[in-house]
Amino acid sequence: MSSLKKTIAVFAAALMFLTAQAQTATVRNTFANPIDVIIGNERAYRGGEPVVLIYQDDYYLFVSHRKGYWYSPDFKNWTYVDAPNYPGGVVSVVEKDGVLIGCSMNNKNVYKCIDPKKGQWEQCGTLSSDRYGDANLFVDDDGKLYLYFGWSQIMPFKVVELDPVTFKEKYEPKTLFFSDIWNHGFEARKPEDVIYSIFNGRREYYPEEYPWIEGPWMTKHNGKYYLQYAAIGLEFISYSHGVYVSDSPTGPFTYSEHNPLTFKTSGFQVGAGHGSTFHDKKGNLWTICMIPSQFGGAGRGSELAIYPTAVDADCVMYSNTVLGDYPQYYPDKRPVGGVDNYTNWQLLSVGKRAEVSSTFENYKAANALDENFLTCWTAATGDAGEYFLLDLGGEADINAIQINWDHIGAEMPARGGFGFGTPQPLPEHYQCYSVEISTDKTRWTKVIDKPDNKMELRHDYTEFAKPVKARYVKVTNIATYDKAKFSIKDLRVFGTTKKMFRSKVNDVKVVRNSADRREANLLWDAVPGADGYVVRYGIEKNKLYNGYIVYGKTTLYLHSLNTAPEYFFEVEAFGSGLDCYKEQSMSTLGTGAEIQIAKRTQGFNPGYRQAADTKILMLKDGVSEYVFDDIEPGEWVLNHSYGPVLWAGQLTEKELISNEANPKPTVTAFLTEMGVGTKVTGSLEMKVIPGKEKGKVVVIMNKK
Repeated sequence: MSSLKKTIAVFAAALMFLTAQAQTATVRNTFANPIDVIIGNERAYRGGEPVVLIYQDDYYLFVSHRKGYWYSPDFKNWTYVDAPNYPGGVVSVVEKDGVLIGCSMNNKNVYKCIDPKKGQWEQCGTLSSDRYGDANLFVDDDGKLYLYFGWSQIMPFKVVELDPVTFKEKYEPKTLFFSDIWNHGFEARKPEDVIYSIFNGRREYYPEEYPWIEGPWMTKHNGKYYLQYAAIGLEFISYSHGVYVSDSPTGPFTYSEHNPLTFKTSGFQVGAGHGSTFHDKKGNLWTICMIPSQFGGAGRGSELAIYPTAVDADCVMYSNTVLGDYPQYYPDKRPVGGVDNYTNWQLLSVGKRAEVSSTFENYKAANALDENFLTCWTAATGDAGEYFLLDLGGEADINAIQINWDHIGAEMPARGGFGFGTPQPLPEHYQCYSVEISTDKTRWTKVIDKPDNKMELRHDYTEFAKPVKARYVKVTNIATYDKAKFSIKDLRVFGTTKKMFRSKVNDVKVVRNSADRREANLLWDAVPGADGYVVRYGIEKNKLYNGYIVYGKTTLYLHSLNTAPEYFFEVEAFGSGLDCYKEQSMSTLGTGAEIQIAKRTQGFNPGYRQAADTKILMLKDGVSEYVFDDIEPGEWVLNHSYGPVLWAGQLTEKELISNEANPKPTVTAFLTEMGVGTKVTGSLEMKVIPGKEKGKVVVIMNKK
């Protein structure tokens, strides 16, 4: 690392909630998960096992497997510090007596640092063991130093007090708790939640398995001790946090029946595990989490997400994750108390209509509007001019745009800095693009312009200083990198309309599984015009601290409940007031029926097999004319694919060749009736139109 990185505030360092340079003025009051972890123009890094603390009035961010970290005065502008002697690995860092103390998982060495901005750390002691899985140091108000550790499917979380000078154990570690999948539904590893397998084909996931409980983190708040733990593994969308509570740093600890603390399995950004909870400068709590990611088709990546957290009057710690990937305010703008930190902007783009310049294989346009980070739209090339055009279905005030990129067909799959392995060479630029908006699809205004982008922002978020009015949003490729095709995971447009609404759904049916109380099924009536639903639940009517977001359906299966308590549920519908778009697949893809034409050859049975030169067209609802071009003289057979012959006959040169500008049909034929049930609704007919060199056969669907 160059010395420049140690001293220059890298405007797009970790947690870069960066806005684009554009013709429209932008601001930085809000951000949206997921969060990129980057250092200047280097490739995005793995955002693993994050730790945040305040030291000498600056925020410090530490992530795993880096010999360095970041600091910021405001949680927006971050400076990266190269620290060769910093412990690295999966780290824990605390302040004790004005000095930062750090250690790393399964490493005996303890380090200290007086001036972390210079990156100079030195060893100051050794632990009693090198087998402290996910070690977490904690300094209590009385100066006592504790070490919490745990990282296993079968072993417990433990705690031990350390000598503050030698860092040796003062007594045998004390067992605190184990996992409990029989009673804690969110801890269960379910095969349907698997994103990728860590077994590399060696075996499948069982219907249920013990979770990994890992990532201990101690937070003291108003005299209570909240011991946070992560379950169940990064490869699951249900990666999450729970918490135990005590009046003492060494317990006994009581499980919070309000768990999970952070849990997000629905929406674009999923997962919420192995992180830390911290107080900001205003005293508000936040939980920063490690979340699963996929980029360029490569699994096993991880990024960061941050959620507002709080402790209520009854000492219950809780977070707000249900809208965790919607825009929320930075710490300096967040109200004091509670977890209501999100803007009132709605997601306007989900499920809307799109036009694209081209499509590669099955990476269809709808994938970029489906709120699924595992899918994407991909153009046929990475050439300049490839575009994605979104129709919101009506005019709206757009406050922010988040473009989540993918990297399909790249020369080099994502690896190195993002995960592990040899770092990739730096490209000359990253994704370069522009965004234009329009109210009428004719006059366009450029609101984002990045012709020479030097930062790998995989989740590029732009907040406008004032809302921009538009119905259409067009993202145009200027240049990709690594020879990738132009790819968008999700284009997410946030804003408001005059007709947007939120309304409580009155009739919600809940069936709790009597054989497995961790599970429940919900059903509710559809609300006209709703874009989606927020399902909240909790063990007290006024403490519905957990939730899901549901798009495109009115049912929900969940397995995140605790066995003991009863639950209360609430469903809220939300809608933008814009016209909804629902793909009519029989119109866009076809009815499943085909017609085909082929030249008859000796031994060719057109009803049951296709020759290599068979021309095939798919029947579609709403399409009345089907054209077979390049018909030359010979004997032809027109039939329903793998079915009966509709027409067969000899087509001569006289019937197929003509120099007339608008030649009349030379052959016409009735093919079959068309209908539904017992009712005839039309007919299928054929005509032959001659051309200058070859003719064409036109099949017409007539309606009564």
